Amino acid sequence: MKEQSPVGRIWELGAQEHSRLITAVVLAVIGVACGMVPYFAAAKIIVLLLAGEQAFTAYLPWLLTVLAGFLIRTLLYNSALSLSHKATFSILKTIRQKLLAKLPHLPLGTVMDASSGKWKEIIVDQVDSMETTLAHLFPEMTANIVAPVLILIALFLLDWRLALLSLAVFPIAFLFMMMVMGNYAKDYAGAVKATSEMSSTMIEYINGIQVIKAFNQGKQSYTRLTDKVRANAQYYYDWMRRSQLGMSMAYAFFPAQMLTILPFGWLFYTHGSLSAETFVTVI
Repeated sequence: MKEQSPVGRIWELGAQEHSRLITAVVLAVIGVACGMVPYFAAAKIIVLLLAGEQAFTAYLPWLLTVLAGFLIRTLLYNSALSLSHKATFSILKTIRQKLLAKLPHLPLGTVMDASSGKWKEIIVDQVDSMETTLAHLFPEMTANIVAPVLILIALFLLDWRLALLSLAVFPIAFLFMMMVMGNYAKDYAGAVKATSEMSSTMIEYINGIQVIKAFNQGKQSYTRLTDKVRANAQYYYDWMRRSQLGMSMAYAFFPAQMLTILPFGWLFYTHGSLSAETFVTVI
């Protein structure tokens, strides 16, 4: 049997909602494209200001273009997220129903060997974790990949030199990102284990509270519960602390194209090989 990727498996489980998810992706992509329009209009407005244009009628079409771009982008993007969330919650409901239908057919030993916290993690937590992939990853990731591609194409059409220079900061950002992602699989496995142990202890404590009180074991059991909760919190704290420098530097460099565009663009402009309108539009 061919091994399937997690995203591919989730997509297969959501077969009945493919039409809504695809529509959400299309709307999100169109929305992102419309969101680029105001920046080109703003560049035109700045060029008119630099040229000393004082007639309001010269600015009005561009101002209306900015407003229309933002309104259409907001409408389409919100519609995309609404559709993707409705489809997602329908899919999650179906997945949980399939899990609960499967449960009575499992061997009794399999059911008994797993703690109630483990079953809660599978049926509640792991199914919940699919919400991000379905409701956000498909429409938002697709749109957020299309946006930089469209912008890069526009930059190459405007000035290929500045387009290449805008990419110069990415290797530095990826270098810092690799510092964080190198141990991600190990760190995530540890997070799942810590959360599972906390959930299992919590459910067992709640279910056995009457027995615990009857045998005067409240202090001991509560200490065990608080230790697991603190251990879970500490694990995530340590993980985030280890990742903080790499993630902060990566997020600082990813949008830092002005480090190269401004000095080199000014150099090209002063030497006459770049027009003011193109320079402003690229910025």
